[in-house]
Amino acid sequence: MLMVSSQHEKRIANAATDHDIITILPVEIKEKILTKLPIKDAVRTSILSTKWRYTWASIPEILVKDDDLVSTLSTIDEAGCSSRFTKIVDLLLFIHKGPILEFNLSTKHLCPEAFDRWILNLSRNGITKLIFKLNCASDTKYKIPTNFFCCTTLQLVQLFRCVIKLSRGFEGFKLLRSLSLHECSISAADTEKLITSSPRLKSLYLYNLQVERSLKIYAVKLKCLIIVGEILDLQMITPQLTVACIKLTNFMPSPARVGCRNDLCQSFGGLLGIQRIFLLGFCIPHLVNGPVELPKAFFYLKEIILQVDFADQKECSFVFLLLQGAINLRKLSLVVRISENTNSSSFWEKDIVFKHLQTVEILKFKSSGPVLAFVKFILRSAPVLREITLFEKDIKSNEQSPSVFKQLLKFQRASAKAEVIFA
Repeated sequence: MLMVSSQHEKRIANAATDHDIITILPVEIKEKILTKLPIKDAVRTSILSTKWRYTWASIPEILVKDDDLVSTLSTIDEAGCSSRFTKIVDLLLFIHKGPILEFNLSTKHLCPEAFDRWILNLSRNGITKLIFKLNCASDTKYKIPTNFFCCTTLQLVQLFRCVIKLSRGFEGFKLLRSLSLHECSISAADTEKLITSSPRLKSLYLYNLQVERSLKIYAVKLKCLIIVGEILDLQMITPQLTVACIKLTNFMPSPARVGCRNDLCQSFGGLLGIQRIFLLGFCIPHLVNGPVELPKAFFYLKEIILQVDFADQKECSFVFLLLQGAINLRKLSLVVRISENTNSSSFWEKDIVFKHLQTVEILKFKSSGPVLAFVKFILRSAPVLREITLFEKDIKSNEQSPSVFKQLLKFQRASAKAEVIFA
């Protein structure tokens, strides 16, 4: 009986060996597995079996990071490290067969000649996604070669710390859907042309561009826009925009434009389909530098995040107009800017009913008159409010906290379920 059982187990083991699940996987599944691995580990799968030996050489997505090569390059000096790094990637691209649909490079090594070779290779391989992150310690940037603009199949582009100058014959990226530029040097004219010549563009991210401080964005299919940096003025023609995040890191009003309606404020008139809007940094001071006029209703606006000085009458006026038009608002977050002025604004004594507002957050909360007046305004104006969270680092140790708590408890509440939470 024991002999029969032993023979049976042997047959099962042999069958499992003959039909190794990993070995007999379809090529498509093998490639999918390999795309989830760092390139060094993907190459190591060659030792699994003869059927895996060259599978990595045809994967359509390649991810190359310095961290993947640390163990290989840690004993070499910086110059030798860069040389070895470029040789590895050169060999990888040379051995690779088939299209490279996605190439993701993250490196601290600035190797312009090698980068040029790689981009030329990619331009001939049907590249659809290109992520190029340069993380070197110096301020040196990599100048994008002209053959980059021949990658007509691109759908997603992310460039970090690059110099971009459009080629003369550039006709646009007709398939591009997502564009991210981080700390890149590019002229306003080239930025505008790059955007307008990408008719399918849906997502645009611009972070700290070294560009002239005035920009026009014309993108009729754009859905998401994120801009962070110093921009004197911004004009947007984006009729389908649903998410907008604008953070201006500096504000220096031009004497020639004081009292003039700025382009950014004027652009709000075309954002009737906006669903989420974030105005941070010095965005609101820029908006109120001239006459303010907003649409009477943002029917689709559900979430607002603002950085505001509650002691500034102009800023309060803008916030009030925006909230007045957001008739379907559900979530409101505010970041309080420090101001020496402690006068309350009369705007928060007016009546608005927020029929759908459920959550309010106030970051950098200060127990000053203007901020407390706004909290009082929200509590009496939101009948379905669930919670208003006040974020202050030292709220519990603040000597004035007991009196603040007492004031908040006395405020009239339109919602019986509304809670005031200190975090």
